[in-house]
Amino acid sequence: DLGHEYGVNTKRRRRPGWFDAVMLRHAVRLNSMSEIAITKLDIFDTFDTLKVCVAYDVKGVRHDHLPYHQSDLFDAVPIYEEFPGWNTDLTAVRERHELPANAIAYLEFLQEQVGVPIGVVGTGPGRDQYVHFNAQ
Repeated sequence: DLGHEYGVNTKRRRRPGWFDAVMLRHAVRLNSMSEIAITKLDIFDTFDTLKVCVAYDVKGVRHDHLPYHQSDLFDAVPIYEEFPGWNTDLTAVRERHELPANAIAYLEFLQEQVGVPIGVVGTGPGRDQYVHFNAQ
């Protein structure tokens, strides 16, 4: 029930997974995104380890991009990189420098993987609970 993710119409509990950098890289290219927002970072406050899918293994072949054939996705196994958690409550964080070092490292890795900057990071459920991550 962490994150309170439920379908809008069905009210069924969603099954969120780890960050999929392969899929987001594809979406960034397709939609010409210039930056992204990361929401619900506070959900990871108590995690010891976080995972990021950086590639897929399809029948023994590593794919750093979305496979060209949709049927290959059925055989795709995520390849993860792991990051240490931060075990810190982020809900009061409003400035980048207040984020734990492990959270900054995780977010910088996501930027590197996706290829566009992270503009905003959500640190709690409230409208005012966010950080301008790449503010100049």
